[in-house]
Amino acid sequence: MELREFTSEYVRRLASGDAEIERHFTAYFSELLLIKLRRGLRSSQSVEDVRQETFLRVFYVLRHGQGLASPEKLGAFVYGVCNNVLSEHYRAASRHAPLPENGLDPRGQGPDPEAEFVNEERKRSVRQILERLPEKDRQILHLVFIEERDKDEVCRIFHVDRNYLRVLLHRAKNRFRDSLPKTRASSRAARG
Repeated sequence: MELREFTSEYVRRLASGDAEIERHFTAYFSELLLIKLRRGLRSSQSVEDVRQETFLRVFYVLRHGQGLASPEKLGAFVYGVCNNVLSEHYRAASRHAPLPENGLDPRGQGPDPEAEFVNEERKRSVRQILERLPEKDRQILHLVFIEERDKDEVCRIFHVDRNYLRVLLHRAKNRFRDSLPKTRASSRAARG
């Protein structure tokens, strides 16, 4: 349907629920409203919500309200309704604190099973590496990183000064790091 201007017949048919006119109307204004709303709204869901609410209100006014006095001003009327809906959307958004990313989904409240699995896998991997290290390296890494003991206390346990503890810790971390690729490669081979 080609349309150069909105006529009283067009508005009358739109108000009466003519399916062909409704399709034309929504197709015609959908793109225009999308352009307008994308500039002011961040999410595509908000754009769609405001657009649909605009259509609902326009249809309601045309079918249950006083209608339009000037059918040629249908476009201005649609934009005016859209501006009102957009203002209401902004006011509502500013009144409410944003929902968490997972919304109100109760599944998002508990621990993530995949993350737990990965963490357990890492812990198992770290334990395996620590078991292969020399006893002194294993003890130093355990005291410093797992128990988070004060370094002066670790120095007293090993009867060394802070400078030498730094050397021992450096060597133990290097041995641990050197064991990482072997563990990853062997665990991949065991899975594959």
